[in-house]
Amino acid sequence: MTDQDPNDSELDSEYDDEAPAATPFDNPYFLPAVLWGLAAWFGFDIVTNAQAYQDYPNFNRGGFGVLSVAAIYFTRSAILEKRALRENDSDTSAE
Repeated sequence: MTDQDPNDSELDSEYDDEAPAATPFDNPYFLPAVLWGLAAWFGFDIVTNAQAYQDYPNFNRGGFGVLSVAAIYFTRSAILEKRALRENDSDTSAE
């Protein structure tokens, strides 16, 4: 004999279809937002002529350039991903 309650199987099947909870890291715009923030940090040092920029100008210019290019690339990827999801959702709802 088992000590399992017959109602437990009903509860288990009720929660089987649910996906794990979403986190902010699941959002496709999370990485681009971080990259834009870091690029802005380097850009702010350049624009304000901060001491860090005066000491290491090439580091700040390089960081700004690399992070800006990466931010543009990942922003484009996130936009395309959202469009694809939206199109898939509209295709499945039309059927």
